[in-house]
Amino acid sequence: MKFLGIYFTGTGNSKKTMEVINNNLLSLGHSLDMVDVISNDIRDLKEYDALIIVYPIYGFNAPKPIIQYVKKLSKLDTQKPCLIMKQSGEHLFWNNASSLYLTSLLKRKNIRVTNEYHYLMPYSFIFRHTDFMAFRMYRVMQELIPLDLKNFLDGKESHLKRFFLDRLFAWVLRIQWWGGRFNGLFYKVEKNKCVKCMKCVNDCPSHNIRYDKEKGKFIFGYQCLMCQRCVMYCPKHAIKVGLFNSWRVDVPYTFKEASYQKEKHPNYCKKNYIKYFETSEKRIKESKV
Repeated sequence: MKFLGIYFTGTGNSKKTMEVINNNLLSLGHSLDMVDVISNDIRDLKEYDALIIVYPIYGFNAPKPIIQYVKKLSKLDTQKPCLIMKQSGEHLFWNNASSLYLTSLLKRKNIRVTNEYHYLMPYSFIFRHTDFMAFRMYRVMQELIPLDLKNFLDGKESHLKRFFLDRLFAWVLRIQWWGGRFNGLFYKVEKNKCVKCMKCVNDCPSHNIRYDKEKGKFIFGYQCLMCQRCVMYCPKHAIKVGLFNSWRVDVPYTFKEASYQKEKHPNYCKKNYIKYFETSEKRIKESKV
């Protein structure tokens, strides 16, 4: 089978997820064309057997670039299946609403979401998980994806549970799209730290950052996605995150195996994390019996 895999990635988590998917599909004799939606490389879905979408959850919604890309797809004459694999820093029930608008847009294109999964991946905003936790999240995701892909390939559907007024909830929280643009105007570069490597300018997925040579300063525009790529990968930790500077995460994750480290906020969503790992690891163990 030939799959089209579209994704949006801020700090790299979704790209890692798509690469795991690709490796698994290749091992099974399938092919996957991976497209970063920021490239605006609009493909003809008629050439593919199914669609796979990967994204990070922003404000309990899909990132706006994913929505914009799907809107540009042509409507199919015959229905095709779609698999959604999304991730966030916490496995809260409310995150189930993040794909509702996306699913409705896909339906208009004659694309039906038959399977949807939600994985833990470390925060790029709010606070930094330990490298131990990041590695554990990544390892579990790597082992869950083959199981979830098998369900999709075998035609065994999987849908996340809905909750009361979830569509209204997602619609209200979609304000993050506009809030991000507003807060982005307040991003600043600390001149005493900056070495003008231009990494932030060159890597910004929305091309929101430019350097004014005459004024000798960085200009942040009105297209910020708050993906935090510029902040996390600034080599000198020189970027302040506007109104939410206390929430910035400016050290990348290695995703390499690490010894146990205590979390900075050990009680944050504690039961939620325990349940996710226990349920996931039990399922992984049972699949190997």
